[in-house]
Amino acid sequence: MYLALGLLGLTLAAGIFYKVSAGRGRSIQKSEVIDLSRIGAHKNGSPVTEPGKSATLLLFSTEYCGQCPAVRRSLAQIEYRTGGVLQAEVDLTDRLDLAARFKISQTPTVFILNALGELTFRVSGVPKQGLIEQELTKLGIK
Repeated sequence: MYLALGLLGLTLAAGIFYKVSAGRGRSIQKSEVIDLSRIGAHKNGSPVTEPGKSATLLLFSTEYCGQCPAVRRSLAQIEYRTGGVLQAEVDLTDRLDLAARFKISQTPTVFILNALGELTFRVSGVPKQGLIEQELTKLGIK
């Protein structure tokens, strides 16, 4: 009985932690440059080889991700409204090597890369409202 209550409490705590932390993201310090052509980034089926003029919004998705299409549309709207920002995508369905390399445990995951292609921010899950724009503002992009 006590074991069952303990497991129930642990499960509840894990669920609350997930709900609170999902979609919030975190800043990245001292990041490597991400080679978009090497990881197979694409935009509307065409390969992406260079980062955006100001920033790149890189969506990691999978074929079976139910939330990825909405995040893709949201990032495309940000790209449309914001000059110099490029939106690209990487499908992780058959790329477990990339998921392991970048420590991606869920999709969607969004990376924000600066103009040099360096990772500056990442968010796992659906980004909270306004979070991507806020991070782009920190990069000096309006």
